[in-house]
Amino acid sequence: MIRILNVRHVLDRCALATMLVSLPVSVACNDKETISSPTPALTTVDVTLELSSIEVGQTISASAVALDQYAAPISATSVVYYSNNPKVAIASPTTGKIFAVGPGTAQIIATIDGRSGQRTITVSTAPRIRINEVKSNGDAPGGWVELLNTTASTVDMSGWTLSDSNVLHSVPLPAGTTIPSHGYLLVDEASFPVGLAAVDAVHLFSRYGVQVDGFAWTSTPATTLGRCPDGTGDFVVTNASTRGTPNTCATTKAK
Repeated sequence: MIRILNVRHVLDRCALATMLVSLPVSVACNDKETISSPTPALTTVDVTLELSSIEVGQTISASAVALDQYAAPISATSVVYYSNNPKVAIASPTTGKIFAVGPGTAQIIATIDGRSGQRTITVSTAPRIRINEVKSNGDAPGGWVELLNTTASTVDMSGWTLSDSNVLHSVPLPAGTTIPSHGYLLVDEASFPVGLAAVDAVHLFSRYGVQVDGFAWTSTPATTLGRCPDGTGDFVVTNASTRGTPNTCATTKAK
């Protein structure tokens, strides 16, 4: 017996190809018609940060790539960048340059043709290094500045700078200079372009040009001016010069 099939229940090649149009294949129908895979379309924006953790005053770069539905890069119009927390980090809309403003976290967002992607950036302050003791020696030579590392880790001081009251008189600390945890670093006043005066100041800047500490004085004692207690207290006239060792505290506040 010959059974006749209802043609409505039979799918030809072209109908099948139409159902599979979302697949990345091409199918020829009747040797004339070709059905192609979909045109690549912007689906996601992939954002990359030069670094994910930076320090106040530091500048890094962000970049963004447009990706299609197959996660392949495609050409796109210009990228627009911004930060959702400008108190922590700001972003140049056109270049993607990121500048660290204050401690915390921020989302750096890049938008291309209405699609956006983002990355989290964390900003911290510079390690807590303190000007701990100063020997100005009046206007005579022989003075020095003592720095104290108050942290639990060795700190690389490469690129940090010291200055006197004129911040243009800066002293860059040499590459490779370190201070061990809770240790001291001595900088002789001969390193300063004009030394330290009887009435003067000292400023300490991180490698990114952010002032970390500072102290000014209007008189020069016979001993030194030092923090009491070390690293945290106010400056006082010390009982004795303690270059590179804990200060011997007195009760006379520095002026």
